[in-house]
Amino acid sequence: MILYLARHGQAAKPSADQPSGLTDLGRAQTRLVAEAFVQSNPNVAQIWYSPKTRAFQTAQIYQEVLGISAENFIETENLSLDGDVDSLYPTILENQKGNLLLVSHQPLLEELSSLLVTGSDHFPHIAFPTSGIVAFERLSDWKYLRSLDPSQLK
Repeated sequence: MILYLARHGQAAKPSADQPSGLTDLGRAQTRLVAEAFVQSNPNVAQIWYSPKTRAFQTAQIYQEVLGISAENFIETENLSLDGDVDSLYPTILENQKGNLLLVSHQPLLEELSSLLVTGSDHFPHIAFPTSGIVAFERLSDWKYLRSLDPSQLK
């Protein structure tokens, strides 16, 4: 299985009556990354996303670009801002559907990537810029494969 971790795109400041959705730049950068990402033939079977508006909107862009069906587009509470890596990780391991794309927030993504690479969520060392995506492959252990962020693309 290949696990892709994507951080939501740039979001506007929330107001009292409006959640924090993507800015025009956030949408454009996410689409740019998603279109470059699809060129690597990632064979994503499912997208799991945080219930926050900015993550949902980011995930929708990936869903469209990757052609992911509605039944494989899944809101996942453990990907929210206060998500718990320790309860999320076993759920990831139980996934037998194929390659998986998670769309979430900081610091959860750093903690999860740390757990994958070091076995502990206390040693984050992979940067997640807004709209960035990082790939890991599970063989006997997890292996970092590559990352992509909007600053690498034109």
